[in-house]
Amino acid sequence: MDKACAMLLFGSLLGGCQATPAPAPAPVAVMPGTSSQPQAAELQQAMPAPSGALATVLELTRHSWRLATATDAGGHRIAALSARPDKPLRLDFNASLVSIGGACNVISAHHSAAADSLLVAPFNSASAPCENPALAAAGAALALRLQGRLALRFEQATPTRLILVNAGGDTLAFEAVDSAPGAR
Repeated sequence: MDKACAMLLFGSLLGGCQATPAPAPAPVAVMPGTSSQPQAAELQQAMPAPSGALATVLELTRHSWRLATATDAGGHRIAALSARPDKPLRLDFNASLVSIGGACNVISAHHSAAADSLLVAPFNSASAPCENPALAAAGAALALRLQGRLALRFEQATPTRLILVNAGGDTLAFEAVDSAPGAR
């Protein structure tokens, strides 16, 4: 029995133990005299990012974002978000997570970016005790305002501004801060 047949037989015997077989990879055309392994450029072209999403993620991850202003749908300042005016809350992004910094605990959630919007899952928080109840409340209030689909835009100013608007009409403006250590 050849190796392929043995693997097929072994796989069928285990079929009842596996949830769902993984789909076969798409065939890759191989030119004579070349490797059958796809090159990095081919892999990048296989699953293109939605238009503008990559540029948005790159801009989000380039900086920390310090809360500059927060207003509700009526244009009134959201006082609950400024427990420490000298050290405002901030957002830090990586490719899949957004974290709220400057509160008592680190609060983070998964996000998905598009060119003009940000979808944020519910936030998780560490449950360490907090000596400053206003600071804990500010972090929780920001997390509530950042959940769901947010309209997103960047304003080219000095420093660059990130503007997020939630479904309730709250507008949160963040200023880019150099991500270098000590700049936060």
